[in-house]
Amino acid sequence: MGLLDAIGDAAGAVADKVGDAADAVGDAVANVGKGAMLMVAEKEIKEITGMDITVDTEDIPSDWNDWIMKTGVNSLCTKGSWTFLGNERKEQIWKERGIDKIVMKVKTEVEDDERWIECMPEWEEGSKTLYLVWYPRAGNWESSNTWIEPGYKRWWNLADEISFGLQLYQLEGKCFYKSDWLENFEDDDPDSMFGGSKEYKRWFQFRHWIIYWYPQAMWGYNWQWVQTPPELPNGDLFNLDSVLSCPSLPDLTMPKITLPSLPDIEMPSLPDVSLPSAPSISAPSLSAPSLSAPDLSNLSAPSLPTAKKHPEGRWSAHGFIELKDMKVKADGKDVIFSNCTIHKFWKLENGSIDVEKLDGKRYVLGTTSNEQAESWKETLMASGVEEGDAGGCCVVA
Repeated sequence: MGLLDAIGDAAGAVADKVGDAADAVGDAVANVGKGAMLMVAEKEIKEITGMDITVDTEDIPSDWNDWIMKTGVNSLCTKGSWTFLGNERKEQIWKERGIDKIVMKVKTEVEDDERWIECMPEWEEGSKTLYLVWYPRAGNWESSNTWIEPGYKRWWNLADEISFGLQLYQLEGKCFYKSDWLENFEDDDPDSMFGGSKEYKRWFQFRHWIIYWYPQAMWGYNWQWVQTPPELPNGDLFNLDSVLSCPSLPDLTMPKITLPSLPDIEMPSLPDVSLPSAPSISAPSLSAPSLSAPDLSNLSAPSLPTAKKHPEGRWSAHGFIELKDMKVKADGKDVIFSNCTIHKFWKLENGSIDVEKLDGKRYVLGTTSNEQAESWKETLMASGVEEGDAGGCCVVA
C-alpha cells in the first residue's frame, strides 16, 4: 500500500468517525426535542383532564419522529381529543380506568382492510396504560408546527379512539343495542387440524334480535333502551333486514331464524324470519349389499383433514347466536348464556360461506364489572330472553 493510499484510508476513517459523531449528536438533539414535546403534552393533558398522565413513545421509526413531535403530540394537546369528558357516564368510567400513562406507537405494515385506520387504541382490562398506535394513513395529515410554535397546526381528534379503546361506550342497565368485548369465549383454534379450540376475547354485537361475534371490535350498536327502534349506525332509518344482515360477509346467505316475542317495542311490519319447514325424508333401501372381499392392493394412507377456517378479514363475523329459547344469568362479573342456538360461519374453498348450526350451547363469559354483567342480562331479557341457567358444558364456538 502506498503512502497516498494510507493517507486516503486514514482520512476516510476520520470522516466516518465524524459522521457517526454527527449522527449521534443529531439523535441526541432529536431525543431532547421529543422529550420536551412529550412534556408539553403531559402539561396540556393535565390542564384538560386534571390528571397526571405520563406520555411516552415506543418503537417509533426514524422517519416518523418529526411527525410524532408535531402531529402526534398536537393530537394529544387539542381539547377535541378529550370532548368525551363532557359526557357524565364516559367521564365516570374514564376515572375508574385510572389511566396514568399514554404510549404512542407506529404500525408501518398493514393489511388492505386496515388502510382506512388512522389510529388504533390498545388497552387491557386492569392496565393503567393506554397505547395509541398510529397507522400509515395518519401520516397523510401532517403539521408544520409543534404545539408551542406559532403558525398553522394540524392534528387528529382522538376522542372516539380513546373512548373506544378504554370501553367508555359501556352503558348501564337495559339497552336496545349493546356491543362489547367478552372474555373466555371458546372459539375454534385456526392452527388445529382436529377441531381444537382455545379461549379468546371476542367482540359481541347485540342487535336486539340477534348476537354476532367477531374477532375484532366493531363500531356502532350501543344504544340505551328506547321504545322506538333508533336509526341504524350508518344513519339510515331502522329496518329489520339491515339489523339481521351481515354486510362484512357479502357471500353469506343468512339462514332464517325465529325471533323471540318483543311485546315492549313499537315494531314496523316484519319480514318472514321464521324457520323453514323441514324437508321430507324418504327411507333408504335396506337390501343386503354384496359381501365379496374388497381389493386391498391399491390402498393408500388417508390424507389429513383440512382444518376448517372462519371467514378471513379483520371485520368478518365468525357467527351468531339466536335469542329464541336462550337463557341468561349474571354471576358476578360473568354473564352466562345457555341453551343457545348458534350458527358458525366457515369459508369454503370456493370462497362461499357455509353455516353450521349447533343447539343447546352454554358459555360463561367475562365482562369488566358486575354492572356490565347485569346490563347484559337486563338487555337480553328486554328482548325476550328468559333469566336462568339451563346448565350444560361450555363448548367450542
